[in-house]
Order: sequence, then structure tokens, then C-alpha cells
Amino acid sequence: MSKTSKAKSSGHEGRVTKKIKVGRYTPATPSSVKVSPSWYGPLILALFILGGLVILCNYLGVFGAATGWALLAGIILIGTGFGFATRYR
Repeated sequence: MSKTSKAKSSGHEGRVTKKIKVGRYTPATPSSVKVSPSWYGPLILALFILGGLVILCNYLGVFGAATGWALLAGIILIGTGFGFATRYR
């Protein structure tokens, strides 16, 4: 018997492969859980503005001589705002 006649006699043509299940199914999170609290957006804006003001006041001499610590504090505040912004929904 030739290959083509064997394939036709078995009821299918070509190669048959089985699907393999990989991993676990994670159900979708309900949309009610994906909403940020109402205070979250204003907190992000406050961190950005406060960080900018700290940096500005540092260079204007409000805290005395311009120091690296005030600059670092402003950058940390702005970075924290960006960190919160990535979680905003």
C-alpha cells in the first residue's frame, strides 16, 4: 500500500498532533477591581509639583545655599510620583 492510500484509508490526511496544555489559566480581573481610588490622581500630581518646588526652591536659595540633598529629595519625590503613575488605572 502506498502512503497516499494509507492516509486516505485512515480517514485523515497529513500529520495529526495533539495540543499540549502549558501553564495555568488565570481568570481575568473584574473591571470593578481595576479602578484607582479617587485620591490617587491628585497624589501623583502633588508629588510631581512638590518635587519640582523643592528643586526650584533649592536653586533660588530658599533653604540657604544650594545643596545636593535638597536636589536629591526633589528627584525622589518626582520619581515616587512616576512610580505611582505606572500603577494608575
